[in-house]
Order: sequence, then C-alpha cells, then structure tokens
Amino acid sequence: MSGSNMRAPVCLVENISERLSVNQEALQILDQISQPVVVVAIVGLYRTGKSYLMNCLAGQNHGFPLGSTVQSETKGIWMWCVPHPSKPNHTLVLLDTEGLGDVEKGDPKNDSWIFALAVLLSSVFVYNSMGTINHQALEQLHYVTELTELIRAKSSPTPDEGDDSMEFVSFFPDFVWTVRDFTLELKLKGRPITEDEYLENALKLVPGLKTLVVTYVDAINSGAVPCLENAVTTLAQIENSAAVQKAADHYSEQMAQRVRFPTDSLQELLDLHAACEKEAIEIFMENSFKDEGQEFQKKLAEIIKDKKDGFILQNEEESVKYCQATLDQLSVALVESISAGTFSVPGGHKLYLETKERIEGDYYKVPRKGVKADKVLQKFLQSQVAIEQSILQADKGLTDAQKVIAEEQARKEAAEKEQELMKQKLQEQQQQMEAQSKSLKENIAQLKEKLEQDRENIIREQNTMMEHKLKVQEHLLNEGFKEKAEELNAEIYRLKNMIDTTQEKDTPWIAEALEKFGSELTLVLSAPAKLAGNIVKGIGALLKND
Repeated sequence: MSGSNMRAPVCLVENISERLSVNQEALQILDQISQPVVVVAIVGLYRTGKSYLMNCLAGQNHGFPLGSTVQSETKGIWMWCVPHPSKPNHTLVLLDTEGLGDVEKGDPKNDSWIFALAVLLSSVFVYNSMGTINHQALEQLHYVTELTELIRAKSSPTPDEGDDSMEFVSFFPDFVWTVRDFTLELKLKGRPITEDEYLENALKLVPGLKTLVVTYVDAINSGAVPCLENAVTTLAQIENSAAVQKAADHYSEQMAQRVRFPTDSLQELLDLHAACEKEAIEIFMENSFKDEGQEFQKKLAEIIKDKKDGFILQNEEESVKYCQATLDQLSVALVESISAGTFSVPGGHKLYLETKERIEGDYYKVPRKGVKADKVLQKFLQSQVAIEQSILQADKGLTDAQKVIAEEQARKEAAEKEQELMKQKLQEQQQQMEAQSKSLKENIAQLKEKLEQDRENIIREQNTMMEHKLKVQEHLLNEGFKEKAEELNAEIYRLKNMIDTTQEKDTPWIAEALEKFGSELTLVLSAPAKLAGNIVKGIGALLKND
C-alpha cells in the first residue's frame, strides 16, 4: 500500500503510558512516498472536533476516529496520506494529534511534546479552538510558549552570533488558527472587520500578559532539545547517503547497459563513462540536501572512480580473453606444422615467416578485439622467438650472412612493436588524465549551478525573515512597546547586511566553496586506483603462458 493510497489513518507516534514511540509501519508507508509532500498537523484542546476537521481535509466523512464522550479518542499522533486535492503529483500528509489538556493525563509536559512534534513535522500547523478568541483561548495556547523550551534552532550558538531567532523563523511552519462555532458579529469599534483583522486584534500585546509576538521575540532563543539544526543535519546525512547510492546505482546500471565489451579503444569506454557520470551527478544534485563541504559529492566521485576502474579492468580482461582465443584459433595450423617438422627443411625459415605473417594479417582483420589487441599479439610473437631462431639456424638454404641479416630484422621488428605498445600506453595515460580533468570540470560545473540555486533560495528565505522581523517590530511599535521594537534594530540591520552580501553578483562563499572543492576533488580523482593491484594481477594471469 503506497502512502497516497491509504484507506485509513495509522498511528505515527504512539503515546502509551505517557511514553512516546514511533510506529514502524507508518515509517514504511512514508518511505514509499516519492512525491513531494505537504504536511498538515492539527493541535488543540481535546473534544474540540480536530479529527472531524482533518477528515474534511481528506475529503472523507470518516477516517480519523470521532468521539461523542468526554474521553479523548485520539492518542499520540495519527497519520493519513492522501492525494493532494489541488496539487497534482503531490501527497497530502495529515497529522491528527491527541487533545491537549486531557484531565486523564498525569503529566501535562506530555502535551508540550505532542505539540512540539506537530510543529517539527508539519509544513502547515493548525491550532483548533472553539467559540471566540478570548483571554482563555490565548491562555490555552501557552504551549507555544512552552515550545520554545523544547526546541532550539542551533546546536551551539556563539556569543558573536547573537540569538538564533532568524534561523528559527526559517524552520517554523505556516500557522493557521481555526475558530470553531464562532457566533459573534465581526465588528470592531462599530465597523465591520475581516477575520484576519479580528485575529490581529485578539493577538495584540497587553502590558503584563505575554502572548505570541512577545514570546516569539523574547523566548525563541531559550530551550534545550530537540535542536532543529541537529535534526536537519541528521536528515541531510540520511538524504545525502541515499542520493549517493541512487546516483552510483544509476552509473553502474547505465554503464552495464551501454558498454559493449570489449570496446575498440579506451577512449570509447571513457566517453561512455563521462556520459553516465554526468547523469549520476545530476541525480545526486537533484536528491542531495545541505551537503556541507561537499563531503557526499566527493564520496560519489570516489565511488564512480572506483567503478570506472572496475569497468576498465573488465574491458581489458574481456579483450585479453577474446584476443587470446582468436590467436589460438588462427595459429592451430602453425603449431601443427612446427610439430610435424614442416619448417625443418631448406627454405623453411621463409615458409615459417610467411605463415606467421598470414596469421598476423588475419588477426588484424578481426573486428572489436579491444584495448589489449596489440599486447596479446606481442605476447604471442614473443612466444615464437625461440622457435623462429631454431628454424633460422637449422635452415641449410641460408648463408651465415643471410642468417645474421634475418636476426637483425627480427630484432628491429620486435623493437618497433615495443615502441608501438609504449606509444599506446602513453596515449591511454593521456586519455585517463583528460577524463579525470573532464570529471573534475563536470563536478564543479554542476556544483556551481547547485550553489547558485541555493543562493536564490537563501535570498528568498532571508527576505521572508526580514518581512517577519519588520512585521513584529511594527506590532511592537503600534502597541507601545518602543523599547522592545528598538531591540530588533540590531537583528534587522544584521539581516539586511546578510541579504546585501548574498545578493552580490560574485558571491565570495560560492567562489571559495568551488575552489576548496576543486582542490579536494583533484586529490580524490588523482589518488592511486584501489583496483590497480588487481588489474596488474588479473591481466598478468591472463597473459601468462599456459
């Protein structure tokens, strides 16, 4: 059962004997969701119709359990995943929480933890209440105040950083206050007002009574665990590990599908590698999240490098096996003639050379022998040196001078072939270096694009923070809290400087990150291949004479 096809809610966080635990079945359902999610959590006093409202959001008249008695039906946090009603290919995750203020609970602190979890898990946070927004309703929302004692934005703030309220704003979900069974006429001082104006008036600051805005300004930096920064770090570790695995798997699958062993040349294999690596990096970039110091991107680069080395080894092994089998087949007649003494006659040396050259010519005509074609042929020719020398010396049709010339010609041809092999080896080394440079450039190019996107997101986030700070300051001024409003000036000024710095065209931190990453990735890519020993050993074994 996929997450968006749930027939009924399941318990996500169990609350048994005032001890919270996570339901593994619910986690498995969440793990199956691949679409973007919108998480809506509802919190409020028990017996105020929260479950009914969540059923309405799900488009159902049943689902979350409803009750008609004074005893709360919902315990812990229940989850229901349904298709989003207005966003195609999105999943709506509804979280229904147990009622706050249940007299049957022994420890009221348990309410605060339920409240805190709802805030931490949701992207839209709904507070549900009955009747009007009055003094009692505001007092009932004291869990928001207590929440600041349970959540921190940063794990270890330093004196230079000041408070971390700006970071907290970026984590806090959208807040919706629903007032059920509201019967009063929406008027203020004789004039009609909107629902939003009614809420703003209800939340205005009263000297001596701390409400949402004062709490948000004064108490946001207090508290202990859970820490939002640590939660995000943990999430990043999980998501980035999964992103690395997904990207690496894609590389392996695509290489296995596209590479036809053995390839005609190393460059053919490296070109396929570059294409698959680019796709893998794109997948990683799409799925990675806050990869601090690009540690996971470097890990992916190392994994792909090792996998590339493995494909190179496999390509060489396949070439050696194919070429060796081809030469074995082509040289059957030569071996039989040597055994039969066909060349042990006057003029036998010339006959031998003609036979050997015919084998070489037929060998060259065979297609797709791979990267070890010349090496295997050279190994074969070396195995014939002693035989050729014996035939030459036994040929009574040649003078001593002619035999010396023949020996010199044989040595010259062998040296030329060794030179060709050396040239090929140097060419392949150059191709490897170019592939390494290409990999480095591709990683840096995609990282730069990712960082630029992050920069745009940071700018939007900082502007949202600025709007929030200015709105809070305006409320404080309007309600006569001039001193409190002035205390925000330093934060607003610091945030403005941050926005100005982030909006600079040549953002220093991006250039610094790219330079640092480039240096570190160069070391990763240029490190000795982990498979080097196996490559030498494997190829050596295949080339070894039987």
